[in-house]
Amino acid sequence: MPTACPACGHARGSNAGCLSCREAAARELSGAAEDVTPARVAEAAERAGRFVTRPPWWARGAPAGLLAKLRLLWLVLRDFVGGRYRVPWKAVAALAAAALYVVSPFDLIPDFLGPLGFTDDALVLALTWGLLRRELLDYCAWKGLSPAHFGLEGR
Repeated sequence: MPTACPACGHARGSNAGCLSCREAAARELSGAAEDVTPARVAEAAERAGRFVTRPPWWARGAPAGLLAKLRLLWLVLRDFVGGRYRVPWKAVAALAAAALYVVSPFDLIPDFLGPLGFTDDALVLALTWGLLRRELLDYCAWKGLSPAHFGLEGR
């Protein structure tokens, strides 16, 4: 049973709007991302690109917003691997870990279960968005993309 966040009362790490939850999720993601190497970042970018351009059968029912967010992760990772854009290494590790988690059909809730299967993927993306919002907005400005298209509208 997950412990409750003392700040918001939700399960620790599950509320993207809570700073304590975001910090708990960041610690967990950074622990999971310790083995992220430049080769793994390139692999994550390649797998995310294949997933976005030709989703597997079990992901074709994914919400459009989820695929749009994954597309932005792919764009950032692709430009990072290509040497065209620089972001802090911790941000790259979090982006790669999130991309690898989302494209994997075997995760906390298997994606082939339909719309329910994408809830954990949506949570991972929401937490990544909360942690890396500034970097993603900077990337959108650099690339000339609309942040609203990827769910980064202003608060």
